[in-house]
Amino acid sequence: MLDRLDETIVAVSSAPGHGAVGIVRLSGPKAIAISSAMSMQVGNLPMESLHGSTRTKGEVRPAEDMGLPADFYLFRAPQSYTRQDLVEIHSIGSPTVMEMIRRRAISLGASAAMPGEFTARAFLNGAMDFAEAEAVAGVIRAQTDTQLRASRRMMEGRLARQIDVTRNELAELLALVEADIDFAEEPIEFITPTILRERLEVIDAGLSHLSTTAKSAERMDQLPRILLLGRPNAGKSSLMNVLSGTSRAICAAAAGTTRDILSAPIRLGSSEAILIDAAGVDHTNDAIITQARAFTLDAAQQVDLVCLVVDLSASDDEAALELVHRSELIRVVVAANKCDLLPEGEVDLRMRSMENWKIGPVRGVSAKTGAGLETLCGAWLDAIGDQAGTTLGEAVFLSERQRSAIVEACAAIRRTVQLSEAASETVDCADLAAFELREALDALGTVSGAVTTDDLLGRVFANFCIGK
Repeated sequence: MLDRLDETIVAVSSAPGHGAVGIVRLSGPKAIAISSAMSMQVGNLPMESLHGSTRTKGEVRPAEDMGLPADFYLFRAPQSYTRQDLVEIHSIGSPTVMEMIRRRAISLGASAAMPGEFTARAFLNGAMDFAEAEAVAGVIRAQTDTQLRASRRMMEGRLARQIDVTRNELAELLALVEADIDFAEEPIEFITPTILRERLEVIDAGLSHLSTTAKSAERMDQLPRILLLGRPNAGKSSLMNVLSGTSRAICAAAAGTTRDILSAPIRLGSSEAILIDAAGVDHTNDAIITQARAFTLDAAQQVDLVCLVVDLSASDDEAALELVHRSELIRVVVAANKCDLLPEGEVDLRMRSMENWKIGPVRGVSAKTGAGLETLCGAWLDAIGDQAGTTLGEAVFLSERQRSAIVEACAAIRRTVQLSEAASETVDCADLAAFELREALDALGTVSGAVTTDDLLGRVFANFCIGK
């Protein structure tokens, strides 16, 4: 990537698959000229004559004998995502059309973009720091509102600001230590070992707190999963629909309606989780239902929580209990569904009987009326605990690479503290202390991108998709 910043790159930037609109993006010194050569604008105005931040309608020509309606978005350097001339061509969202436009651009002099190359150019041209660039990948992968908010906070530079404050403090201490080296023959001490040690201990405490409390960026998109398990027609699909707010599952009085495993994000207070609905589990010998039952029981072993849905109006409660024991499930919440069909006294009696199972908390609910759903979600949240990520949108996230860099910086700072403890004057340990402080600065620099290498850039941007 570093050796071809003067080339013009092209890629399909819209999501894979068919859509109403697809996007092909070009960036580089010839982006406007190449786009102009393969287009015809309304009014026949040449694209080179247009100002930046301009949208114009026209035709894109994937082939000499083909013209398709298109919108052209032109951004002139440096007012663009990559800080280079950038053009986006929005046309018919057919993968075939998008590929034809991309190939035509390549035939006119563009190069195929590598994964993450647009964002890499944004970083290399100063449009964003390294932590913000890594956060772009989180925004692309986000599947829920909470994940998107967390990624957006990373893109806003919160982590980089924290690291920059710490690097400035370390740089100031390094300057004072080096001043003691430069004026070693003078009766001047710019910073005493005690003050150096005290300030470094404060910095170390702050970095250590950040490293231990920040959530893992690699797990940001791994929301806890809750499986609705139960016998056919217990009301699992109805619960799925009402809690997810969408009709994802087909509901019918006939048992065995759900055969595939369905999932949807749901809100748990200020948190989110993935709710999974699967086939009901019974002793039917039908081949398809048997296979669906096997998938359900396998899923029960892999989720974070199982919600055993029991039809409170039925008399075969023990069959539901057998499911839990047979699968050796550990973390379980019981949803006593259809409580609206029984008198209140009968509901209390049956729920007390289920509590004697001692497999988990029991909550009475009605998927039909919505009664008890808030209490059920509260029981799920209590059972999941920290996995729910109740402050996900406000948390600081660290990738494993960033966390390792902070740990490395802390180690260098602690070595400096040890050096200062053995010195009566700073000048006695100044050379080694300055070396360690530079090590800490360089380690923190790799977090925000103040210090980078070709290998580091390659590892980070290789995780992006092409076109971003």
